[in-house]
Amino acid sequence: MLQGTCIDSDVLGAGETFYLFPAGTDYVYASRFPRKSAHTGCFPIDRFKVKEEVKTSEWPPEPPKRAVGIELNEVYVAKLVWCWEASKDRCDREYYVIARGSGSHVDYYPNPELEGLLGSLPVHWFENFRLAENLHAIESGETATELIPEVAIFHEEESLQFIEQLSLF
Repeated sequence: MLQGTCIDSDVLGAGETFYLFPAGTDYVYASRFPRKSAHTGCFPIDRFKVKEEVKTSEWPPEPPKRAVGIELNEVYVAKLVWCWEASKDRCDREYYVIARGSGSHVDYYPNPELEGLLGSLPVHWFENFRLAENLHAIESGETATELIPEVAIFHEEESLQFIEQLSLF
């Protein structure tokens, strides 16, 4: 990935800095963000004055999918070995996890009380599963976080109005 300044005001804003991604030998994708998918168009490279080559961090690839022998709705302690680069501060830590649904993903929590759900990640991103001690299995109908919305209670009787359903088509 390169970074450069546009020198042609007919193409983009002259003097504006863009991230440049190669598109063949003579063209580049110009983006205001360091992502090729957010480009504003494909332009000849001679319309830009290249400033510098931007080094991107080399994040390791996602581990291959593998079968993990854990029971559904049981609480385990497991180590998170891979996640997206944006969440890299969560890697290499142990979490309390519960396999849900088909068992391809787990919900993970920071504490044994299963409070503060951190998210749901693929099960193959974790390793070293061991059954958590002194924790009960969660029943299939039970949820770990009981967030029930409060019901609005009206003390006055609703007025009877004529409501007509309108259709756009």
